[in-house]
Amino acid sequence: MKSALLVKTLTGFAILLGLLTPPAAGQVPAAAPAPPPVDTGIAVPVPSEQDTSAPAYAYEVRGRRDPFRSLLLRTQDDKDRQRPPGVAGMLVEELELQGTIRTRQGWIAMMRGGDNRSYLLRKGTTVFDGEVMEIGPTEVVFRQNVNDPTSPKPFRDVVKALALQAKP
Repeated sequence: MKSALLVKTLTGFAILLGLLTPPAAGQVPAAAPAPPPVDTGIAVPVPSEQDTSAPAYAYEVRGRRDPFRSLLLRTQDDKDRQRPPGVAGMLVEELELQGTIRTRQGWIAMMRGGDNRSYLLRKGTTVFDGEVMEIGPTEVVFRQNVNDPTSPKPFRDVVKALALQAKP
């Protein structure tokens, strides 16, 4: 009795596995008959062979860096680019605070550039790699543009302080 039950169970599993396994390479499963088309009066375009290709992918930058550009290689450094003359061509690191002047309109910073000339800067003055954000009695705050893809912010604030000398 147990052997008959075992045979029936194994036969059931074999039939079930036969239904679940995919057909062999040479076999084609029987297709269900397609329902007859219904005429709704709407023209359905038939795709041609040219439309079967996938559309080309276009990367949209939207302010992000190029993901295929290496983070380790630099193509062009700020120091290598052509710079305009005067304070507009000075890097933030080349400027040195000499003094500050208080006027009715606000503070003015006296800066010495890399060319050993003095320049007067006001809030909002742009330099080659940044902008003057704030001027106080003893310091100037620059917002320097940083070209570092690993940095979370595209800028950093640089403070140039006045070197005060002690009176003898």
